[in-house]
Amino acid sequence: MGRPTSVAVIDDDEDYRQLYKLWLPEAYEVTEASDGRTGLRRIDDSVDVVLLDRQMPELSGETVASKLRQRPAAPAVVMISGVEPDVDILEIPVDSYLRKPTDRDTLLSVLSTVRTRREYGTERRKLLGLADRRATVADAVRATALAESDAYQRAVERLERHDVGLADAASEG
Repeated sequence: MGRPTSVAVIDDDEDYRQLYKLWLPEAYEVTEASDGRTGLRRIDDSVDVVLLDRQMPELSGETVASKLRQRPAAPAVVMISGVEPDVDILEIPVDSYLRKPTDRDTLLSVLSTVRTRREYGTERRKLLGLADRRATVADAVRATALAESDAYQRAVERLERHDVGLADAASEG
């Protein structure tokens, strides 16, 4: 068997950091940080997945996600936030977006999916992440607001050009 999955948990709320660590099986190696700057320093090429809070002091989760995506060996990033998802999440370069509070089964399922996707080509991985975020937005936002959103329409068009649908996001992994 290969090396254990390395997960970095970056959240300014210690209770969430401890909860996620508790939920992860012993086979996971967990690194944690209470803010984005520290998290970026602690994440090296061995980290497979980052569980990232969206709202943190000093450096937001969105900024951390953008900086991580620029790295050659970018880890998968799962944003977990108390912020109600809206069309703005389509612009955040993450592989998946979960709403706090999430449950253990959902977290473990998403972790497994995004870890598997790290083995895909960069473009396919980005498209599947966009499809995931689109599905999250479609579940959370009124249809009339989606129809009026340029960002949502651009996401739909990009996914359609590449023949990636909502079902692809759910079935990959």
